[in-house]
Amino acid sequence: MKLNLCTGYVMRLICLLLALMLPMVAHAQQPAAPSSPAITLPAAMSAAEAHSAANAGKVVLIDIRSDDEWRQSGVPASAYAISMHQSQPAFLKELAAATKGDKATPIALVCATGSRSAFLAGWLKRNGYTVVIDVREGVEGGRYGKGWVKAGLPIRRWQAGSVTPVAAAR
Repeated sequence: MKLNLCTGYVMRLICLLLALMLPMVAHAQQPAAPSSPAITLPAAMSAAEAHSAANAGKVVLIDIRSDDEWRQSGVPASAYAISMHQSQPAFLKELAAATKGDKATPIALVCATGSRSAFLAGWLKRNGYTVVIDVREGVEGGRYGKGWVKAGLPIRRWQAGSVTPVAAAR
């Protein structure tokens, strides 16, 4: 009986170790991203920097908040409204449309205060997106800055089905 109990414990420990190591092995085997010496972008940006970069075509800005949040405060005018609060396939499909299917396209993510965007930035990098930038202060502001709204940056009213930023619609 002790042998079975011990074996079960060892098997669980081995499975746990494999589960923890598998993402690292898979990540290490991915081919290196092609280097682009022309543009170097930071891992994080302020709301003002993200708005300027999106308007200049240097990044695709994505507001990942929920439609309830968009309804309350609006959507940054230079951002695509693609909620992370939908199915993973639906999110990735909308993201691929915004980036024209190019995972090397620089993406800047904004949420309310920077927490969800930081989490999602890491997840997207682990899933093949090579340049993902966190707009750390978010739309509402937080410990990294006053945020999009308080900075007086342009906001558009959200309407169901309206994904494309004002600048990209022109």
